[in-house]
Amino acid sequence: MNDSQNEEGWPGIGHYIAVVWKHRWLVIAFGVLVMAGTVLFTQRQPRIYEAVTQLVIDPAAPQYLSSMSGQEVMPLGTGNSWSTREYFETQHRIIKSRMVATMVVERLALASNLDFLGIKGIEGDEERQRALSRADPVALVTSRLAIEPVQDSTIVLVKFRDEDPERARKIADAICAAYGDANLEQKISFTGEAAKWLTQQVEQGRAEVEAGELSVMQFKLKHNILTATLGDKQNQLGFRLQDADRQLREARTESERLHSTLEQVRKLDGDQVQSSVEEVLQNGLVQRLKEQTVQLKNERTVMLNRYLETHPDVKAVDEKIARVAEALRVEVAGIQKMSERRYQSALSSEHKLAADVATVQRELLALNAVELDYKRLEVGLQSKKDMVSQLMIRLKEAELQAESRANNVRVLDAALVPQHPVSPRWSLNMVIALLLAVMGGLGLALVVEGLDSSIKTQEELEREFGLTFLGMIPRIVPERGKKKQGGQVVEPVDPDRYVLDAPTSTAAECARTIRTNLLFMAPEREMRKLLITSAGPREGKTSTCVNIAATMAMSGAKILVIDTDMRRPRLHRIFGMQNDRGISNLLVDPERNLDEVIRDTGVPNFDIISSGPIPPNPAELLHTPAFKRVVERLLERYDRIIFDSPPVCVVTDALIIGNQCDGCMLVVRSGDTSRDMVRKARRLIADVNINILGALLNGVHVEKHGYGSTYYRYYRAQGGYLPEDEHRAGDKV
Repeated sequence: MNDSQNEEGWPGIGHYIAVVWKHRWLVIAFGVLVMAGTVLFTQRQPRIYEAVTQLVIDPAAPQYLSSMSGQEVMPLGTGNSWSTREYFETQHRIIKSRMVATMVVERLALASNLDFLGIKGIEGDEERQRALSRADPVALVTSRLAIEPVQDSTIVLVKFRDEDPERARKIADAICAAYGDANLEQKISFTGEAAKWLTQQVEQGRAEVEAGELSVMQFKLKHNILTATLGDKQNQLGFRLQDADRQLREARTESERLHSTLEQVRKLDGDQVQSSVEEVLQNGLVQRLKEQTVQLKNERTVMLNRYLETHPDVKAVDEKIARVAEALRVEVAGIQKMSERRYQSALSSEHKLAADVATVQRELLALNAVELDYKRLEVGLQSKKDMVSQLMIRLKEAELQAESRANNVRVLDAALVPQHPVSPRWSLNMVIALLLAVMGGLGLALVVEGLDSSIKTQEELEREFGLTFLGMIPRIVPERGKKKQGGQVVEPVDPDRYVLDAPTSTAAECARTIRTNLLFMAPEREMRKLLITSAGPREGKTSTCVNIAATMAMSGAKILVIDTDMRRPRLHRIFGMQNDRGISNLLVDPERNLDEVIRDTGVPNFDIISSGPIPPNPAELLHTPAFKRVVERLLERYDRIIFDSPPVCVVTDALIIGNQCDGCMLVVRSGDTSRDMVRKARRLIADVNINILGALLNGVHVEKHGYGSTYYRYYRAQGGYLPEDEHRAGDKV
């Protein structure tokens, strides 16, 4: 896994650091621009001063009339804890209202203060008058005013900002004074209106009291009654009603008791001698008969112990018991008749008493009807008198409250002339600018990187295009001019010949890795004809051909590189040759002597054939049977032939050559070749069934993308060539 990715495959911190470092000049330029703009903006801002007045808003105003029962008509403040928050929020809005601001503008004549209105610098009387007519001093006051409540207190900080510190102090104090005056004037206004209304109500109430007194007098004359006589009669009837009602209750109780006794007695017969009825218990004869019955039953029980039930003595006892039982039945019948007479007598008495109670109640109701009308008149009259009395008391309180100047608003500390401006705030602006510069620069770098659709890493080739990664060639920065090494003047190393000129370098080692990967791609099938192409121009195809061919030649294989890019040939320039003959000559004359076009590079086992004179129809020449015959003749001399072809997305030459090769390798330049180009090249190659071996990444920034760290440590220790350490002048590959 690459160091720039975490375990989940997402970019790690190393990736973002590399992105920022890549676009560091863009980040620095953005930061400098932001900081410079902030400095310029801050310097051009006017100096603003803030004056602060401490105002106390008490929950309630001082009570000068605390001994009176009534409350103020317009109370200042609130005594309800549940509405305290809403009250103070309302007061804060009143302080910032246009009403208070208008009072301040009038008192300080701000409507004509050109400096305050910001039109002092306008030239010309006519333009100044137009600006003055459009100005809104009240809105200016409210816009520069700020209210800040002090936590856990009733103190409010009234803050006002202005370019003139002295004017800021005056306006802050004037706002508090105007708010206090408005608060008091509102109370006085409400109290005056209340007093006027109360006066009307008192006059109306007095007229109603006089009318009520006249109605009471007329009622008494009409019914010819006096309050005392009517009361005595009501008392007498009341006592009679109470006594009759008591007797009725007692009679009903007695009737109910007798009725209950009667019901119990009715259930008795001669055999129920053990009854607990009071009439039975108080009857001596019944008790004696009951005792005789018990004695006879006891005697019979004793006799049965000695005789049978048919014995004469037992029968004699049974006859006595029967006579006693008959006597009991007779006596019980008498008790029942007596209870019936008592109950009827009590019931008659109850009915008589109920009639007496009804009669007294009717008399009392008739008397109460007259009394009720009288009381109604009297209560109505008294109510009107009480109402008039309360209204007069409240009227007096309202008149006194209107004269009172008690206020729940007071200034705790008047504003001082501010000595230092509160705006612009240099430290805050610079901190914000610094944060904006850092965050914006990082974001800009990430956005630019996100908009960059070029291929940069091995993972992108494998994940997005399914290409086998054959290896990478590090970015080689060419030198300019000669340098001294070991006391001798050394020619600069050509990036196109880096493997030849610096065989122990990192680039050479990477080329050998690619060579090894190619040789082991298909061990059962020998790759003798190899096409090296790219999606677009200037991606390093020719350099790759030379460096890979050199590594193969160094391993002992006889290698030939053919420049089949007959539109923009470059292979001959790398070796300092003339392009007067080459593959185009062989295609025109397939039987031509090969030695005339094959060039010796000076490297053992490594020859080249340049493109030769550029024909007008390169694709048609490559598509002829002559090309196939030429390749077969060359394979008799060489172990492997490498074709340097034009870009596959530009012309069809590479596709024609690829159909006649054993495999194709796609060169992708890191940070330059776009994904769309690689995708198009991949599709074009697949459409004509060319065997694509894989892709290599050219011009890789090894330190940025996490490649080659092992190579770098090794070659630093061995003193080998390090391309990006030695060459920083420019990129030619």
